Amino acid sequence: MSHLVRFLVSAVCWVVAVTAALLLGVGVVRDRLPDPLATHWGFSGVPDGFQSRTGFLVVLLVGWLVIATIAVVCGVLGRRQRRTRAASAAVLGAAAVFVTGMAVAVVAANLDVADWTRARSLNWQPFAVLALAGAAGGIGWKLGNRGPDETPEAETSSPALALKATERTVWVSSVTSPVLLSIGGLTLLAALGSALLETPAAAMPLALAGVTCLALSSARVQIDERGVRTAFGPQRWPARRIHLDRITSARAEHRHALGAGGWGYRVLPASTAIMLRGGPCLVLRLTSGRDFVISVDHPERGAELVNALVTERSAL
Repeated sequence: MSHLVRFLVSAVCWVVAVTAALLLGVGVVRDRLPDPLATHWGFSGVPDGFQSRTGFLVVLLVGWLVIATIAVVCGVLGRRQRRTRAASAAVLGAAAVFVTGMAVAVVAANLDVADWTRARSLNWQPFAVLALAGAAGGIGWKLGNRGPDETPEAETSSPALALKATERTVWVSSVTSPVLLSIGGLTLLAALGSALLETPAAAMPLALAGVTCLALSSARVQIDERGVRTAFGPQRWPARRIHLDRITSARAEHRHALGAGGWGYRVLPASTAIMLRGGPCLVLRLTSGRDFVISVDHPERGAELVNALVTERSAL
């Protein structure tokens, strides 16, 4: 069993176990808790906020599952890096202890009281939970930081097209991000709702954010004898051009957005990426030794044309 599979199995079992502990722990003492129960305390330790028992449990579970899912996904997608798995394990450990510790503290403060206003004080308990969560994160890091990094597959350039001496070839492809389209559309709807409610202070920023998301939700890549040009949105701006004299080779690869640093325009120590979605990507190896990654549909033919143009240019 590889270290990646071990991480995935262990992480899933851990998430299920913590979720079950939260459900059973709160469920066992449910009848001994007031409804609503105190869920927030002031600096003096006196309760000043409340929530229903069901709402409290839902918030706990949703918060835990969202954090856990992100941690597991990042650990799996970053499978070539042992440190990624270690960081994910640290987050899983710290988050589990923090969520369960705060649940225990809140339940203990509300146990067997007639009304949430009579809940016991919370003073030192949150600090103890934070300390334990930090320790759990350290243990998770050590447990996840095992095994060698998986050896990356050998990088191979795509073959070059055979170009005729008088032939001028252009390759064009595009990509659209469903995530940015959805966010942009929903944000514009929120802006419209704010305008109808006569709250222009919120409508204007929302409208600007929505238009920006829609404008950057697609990209068009064009390859010709001048180089590789990537332009965003139907307005074809902003654009980034990489001249042929800066490119040594090109290849097509399957990349995950999280592995490239996330969605959008990302600059990492060894690469720069324009990632609108995970999947097929055109990868340009630059003369500086860096990679320039562009998520685009059907990049194989584009990589072949880039290699042909680079070869043709070097022969001049």
